[in-house]
Amino acid sequence: MFEVIKEKTWNLLKEKEISLAMIYDKEGNILWHKGREIRGKDVFDGSGFCKSYIEESLKNPVRIDIEDFIESIPEKLSASAKEMLVKSVIIHPLHNRYYLYVDSGKKEIFTKEDRTSFRILGELLEQVMLTIQEAEVYGISGSSEAVEEIRKLVVKYSLEEEPVLLSGATGVGKNHIAELIHRYSGRKGKFVIVDTPNIDQHLFESKLFGHKKGAFTDARFDKTGLVEEAERGTLFFDEVTEVPLEIQAKLLRFIDTRKFYTLGESTEKLADVRIIAATNKDLQTAVAEKEFRQDLLYRLNVLELNIPPLHERKEDIKNLVLENQVLLRGKEIGDGFWDVVNDYPWPGNVRELLNMLKRAGIMLEGAIAGEKLLSLLNVDSESDTPGREDTYARLKEIREKVKAGENFWTLIWKPFIDRDIDRKAVKTILKTYYTENSSNFKKMIGSLNVKAEDYQKFMSLLYKYKIDPRN
Repeated sequence: MFEVIKEKTWNLLKEKEISLAMIYDKEGNILWHKGREIRGKDVFDGSGFCKSYIEESLKNPVRIDIEDFIESIPEKLSASAKEMLVKSVIIHPLHNRYYLYVDSGKKEIFTKEDRTSFRILGELLEQVMLTIQEAEVYGISGSSEAVEEIRKLVVKYSLEEEPVLLSGATGVGKNHIAELIHRYSGRKGKFVIVDTPNIDQHLFESKLFGHKKGAFTDARFDKTGLVEEAERGTLFFDEVTEVPLEIQAKLLRFIDTRKFYTLGESTEKLADVRIIAATNKDLQTAVAEKEFRQDLLYRLNVLELNIPPLHERKEDIKNLVLENQVLLRGKEIGDGFWDVVNDYPWPGNVRELLNMLKRAGIMLEGAIAGEKLLSLLNVDSESDTPGREDTYARLKEIREKVKAGENFWTLIWKPFIDRDIDRKAVKTILKTYYTENSSNFKKMIGSLNVKAEDYQKFMSLLYKYKIDPRN
């Protein structure tokens, strides 16, 4: 819907000789503009527009409709406004949070038809924004401050064309939020996912940009790349750190120029594609370890949105359960249910919570009590063996000590060998780390401070002692 409205605004600019159209929010941030060149990212430090009327709109959010004010009220104009020869200004409030600004530049006056068009345009924008703000959707359901901020940023970023960088642990809903930004932007093309961890590195360029028959040994026919599939839509890079370094340079060039080469072709192509990228890694660390280009990080990190893990916004858990209660297949919530879902750390985040509800609906009979849930979560409901801690508490302690620099060998392996922690608890803890690291063992051992040279030793112990988190 936003894309349609922006397109319509641009058409009005050309047809009605409008000089500038701009959308800004109540904090003064400039979200979108077309027409005359402006400077700055906010209305206070920026230039190229009538600042005095914008400041007035922020103090008093009512429609401002001024015509031919150079002649009638010159004392209110700044020197810059006089230089721009602005003759008419309309500022339309959008639900007291956003504003549509239009000025006429050299055009003498907005006609009655013009003003009606802008009013309708403003009302359309307002309705779209209200719809997004009021939406309760999977992945950003809840009432926490974090979720409220995410909703606001989805609206804000939908208006923009710059890249968006989504960060957060596995399962928090990055894919879904990327798709929401695409959906509310109204871009007419498809939402195309680049599943980077599962693309063969040798075929990455072909997958992304396509190839012509004969471009390489196995190229038996022409192949359209994901970039062209996403024409006029959004290209979403899931786990962008998995993009090979040599392809990162070509991706950077594409983001900057919208131009690319299909393998086997000498003619450059152009694509209108919005880029959204997601990661569960610290990209600054990836840059320091030479796994990710710093210039690509700067280019992607124009609009950033961090999605906190579920254990940091536990007030949203109840909403998520109730909104997805259909997954329980009509079974009632029993005693101890809420204690378990609120105490469990949810290492797999929203995805794990919903999968647990599905399993409970299929596998459990009668009212779903807390003890039954514990059996599905692979966590002991009792700690009757002397010297064994509750798995939740153990996991929390391990997390803290890993951050302090301790490793798998001292925190998990030694207690397991000493029989201070049983096999089931070890598998639960390892499964937590495995899930958090995108089911990638090499990433997992790094998060447990295991050296890369110990990878084979680590894997052999998983098999030998039957603590493989996949089983």
